[in-house]
Amino acid sequence: MKKIITDLDKLAKKIIEKNQYVSIASTDKAGNPWISPVVYSYDDNWNLYFVSMPTSKHCKNIKNNKDVAIAIFDSHQKSGEGVGLQIEAKIELVKPNDLLSVAKISATRKYPCGGLDFKGTMNFIKSMILKGKKYRIYKIILKTVWMNNPNSKTDVRVKININ
Repeated sequence: MKKIITDLDKLAKKIIEKNQYVSIASTDKAGNPWISPVVYSYDDNWNLYFVSMPTSKHCKNIKNNKDVAIAIFDSHQKSGEGVGLQIEAKIELVKPNDLLSVAKISATRKYPCGGLDFKGTMNFIKSMILKGKKYRIYKIILKTVWMNNPNSKTDVRVKININ
């Protein structure tokens, strides 16, 4: 018999903590969709952060339309038993004054599938974001979070309170 999960909000937070990729669905000016997986970190308020080049397709789309859909899930789950998050979100560039504090969040995160070391991450940020300006740090602000209910026998989505 399958164990009943009583706190789905806690499970949603665990999904964010235990994964390292978020898939971002964005659209261009004509409404054409694009999806990109990116490595993320997160803060205490469950905002997600990723580093990317402003010239990438998803970043160009985000510049045009900050509203996106994202998904976080573990692709190693058994078929029919997987639980993941579907999220309506907004993405914005991290403000220059916040770059170092956000960089520290990324540099100190323990990534489940391979880590980044603090010194290497900080060197990358200094050379490629602060000086080189080839990359930017983006902030994903979660608006509405949904999860397929693991307690249901059918595919039922439930709204999650992440904050």
